[in-house]
Amino acid sequence: MNRIVDMSCFSAAAKGKAINEDYFLPPTCDSDSNIVFAVADGVGSTEQANLASKYAIQAIQNALTEPNFSIEKAFSQAKQAIDNFDFSVATTLTIVHVVNTKVYIGHVGDCRLYFKNGNKLVQLTKDHTKFQELLDSGEHSMRNLKNHKERLSTILTSALSNDIELHFDILVKDIKDISNGNDVILTLMSDGAYKHWELRPRFSERTMALPSAFSASLRRRIEKDIIDDYTFLGIKLKI
Repeated sequence: MNRIVDMSCFSAAAKGKAINEDYFLPPTCDSDSNIVFAVADGVGSTEQANLASKYAIQAIQNALTEPNFSIEKAFSQAKQAIDNFDFSVATTLTIVHVVNTKVYIGHVGDCRLYFKNGNKLVQLTKDHTKFQELLDSGEHSMRNLKNHKERLSTILTSALSNDIELHFDILVKDIKDISNGNDVILTLMSDGAYKHWELRPRFSERTMALPSAFSASLRRRIEKDIIDDYTFLGIKLKI
């Protein structure tokens, strides 16, 4: 059984905003005591932008009370929840489910899950953005796209919405492949958080070794120049 030995979460709205459009599920357990956590980032800038993310996370919480929790079931119930709106809503959604020796990841949008490798964070999810789409096409080099990265990265190519069919990525990782000896450190962030990390992806080894220390340092960096709603979830597992 995997055991959480350290964790940290924080989330806040951008300056001048009354409502945080990010919602998150802190590390919790399903009915079989497997670890689950998630983050959703409402798409758009209207007064209703937070509703899709809020209802998606609430749907996951409801799914956790039922037996046989799965990524597929959680996404299906999240889609059902936002389909009830009679106006257009959308959200990104990334769910992490740690089961014995496997990490299951359900993902749509541009939140990111990382694992710690040495003193670096390695991204596990792939952004559903125009920038990533053009890069994957092979028709454009990173060098050619670099000057357009900031703009293209804000254009989502997929989301959880009541306007489109349900579609999401599922990734499965062996814990041993993302571990540091006897522990695994997983970090899930919305774009308002990881954009600050990308600018200067470096902290001391001591800081990186504990999610609680890493989150405190990153939050101080974010709060010097808040650019968007931001959410951070980090856990260290003893395996």
